Amino acid sequence: MDKLIKLKKLGKLGKEVSHVLSNINYVKIVSHHDADGIAAASIMCNALYRSKIHFQTRIISRFDENVVEELNKENQKDLIIFCDMGSSYPHLISKVSGDIIVIDHHKPISTDREFLHVNPHLVGIDGAYELSASGVAYIVATEMSKDNIDLGGLAIVGAIGDKQLTIGANKLIIEELIKNKVIDVKNGLRIGDGDIQELLEYTIEPYLDITGDREAIKNFLDQIKVNRKLSELESSQLHRLVNAITLKLLKKASLDAIEFVVGEVYILNKEIIKNVFDYVWTLNACSKYGELGIALSLGMRDSSALEEAKHLSLNYQRKLVSLIKYASQKVKQKKYIRYVNLIDSESTGVVAGTLNRYLYPDKPFITFNTIENEGITRVSARGTKKLIKKGLDLSIVLRKAAQKVGGNGGGHNIASGAGIPIGREEEFLDIVDKMVGEQVRY
Repeated sequence: MDKLIKLKKLGKLGKEVSHVLSNINYVKIVSHHDADGIAAASIMCNALYRSKIHFQTRIISRFDENVVEELNKENQKDLIIFCDMGSSYPHLISKVSGDIIVIDHHKPISTDREFLHVNPHLVGIDGAYELSASGVAYIVATEMSKDNIDLGGLAIVGAIGDKQLTIGANKLIIEELIKNKVIDVKNGLRIGDGDIQELLEYTIEPYLDITGDREAIKNFLDQIKVNRKLSELESSQLHRLVNAITLKLLKKASLDAIEFVVGEVYILNKEIIKNVFDYVWTLNACSKYGELGIALSLGMRDSSALEEAKHLSLNYQRKLVSLIKYASQKVKQKKYIRYVNLIDSESTGVVAGTLNRYLYPDKPFITFNTIENEGITRVSARGTKKLIKKGLDLSIVLRKAAQKVGGNGGGHNIASGAGIPIGREEEFLDIVDKMVGEQVRY
């Protein structure tokens, strides 16, 4: 009952947004470029379109001074809706001209700027685990019209993209969507659908000792007598496959990884990509290849670019397997953290998360990506639920450490990012290592 009361409180904030939008003719949407941010933007685009409100959407990789400057040049009076960003950057939000609405799930930091703010943390819901930005956008959309309940599948896409749990507000939303036949649920491997040999070769969820090795995968599947499309496996075959993969994961992986790979699989009845895990990978691929128009068109249920999107997804997963194999050979460590340095690379958050969950779960993992032509090093940090229970909060660590070296950072306790000047990496690492040592009770 407590969970329902909190969700209703969030709904009241969503109702305030609905009231404001009922008197608006044009809106700018600015959202983050990961699966959750794109899903949140897609929900709002659909809701605005159905309400006959004109809109323009912009998907960005990071919220910084340059974005604020560009927005202020373009805009003095238009309403801007920020999705999956804004709550943790009060110094930037306070500089944006015009009226703003923030639809986010990152831990809020107080600011003197007044704006309409819809965030689960404001009503006692944990935005790191229990509700993503797309989940918040779904709450807003259903307050705009109850008919928008069919957009709920996109909220599940965002939650899965952010590695959230089926608890709290997420669980309540899933139950509502099942009841209204927006989604179906079955148990199995949470790795998308397709030929099982190809899935294990190119997916990093799970990342196994045989990932990327076609011959080793064939031998593995021959031993357990499984080899066909995942959705076509008989229950006994699926059981053997799940058990065999779980045994491999138990050797090194974190409990987080095992829990995420085996469990509920969500089928999105209203979307053009039915398997939620396939949808997440496709959005991430579109983002990394800069095909954000395709990503948003999928969210608007336009199937014209579906085949191209699937092709991007497969190429992206192949590249990730190679990148993670390379990065795993370059890992270094300090007393309380592990890290790897990359140059002009992609998907540093995925690299950090994969290496942390599947190979090195005992310490937080930091990935550096030096972007020479931008003069910046981007940082991704990941932890596990076990480390969080011991006191780890990466949002605090990265925000404070980045500020001390002239950068910006923030995010969630379990997953955060930062941007710092090139050449300050070692100083940043020393600060992070010290702070993690003070936080975590090893």
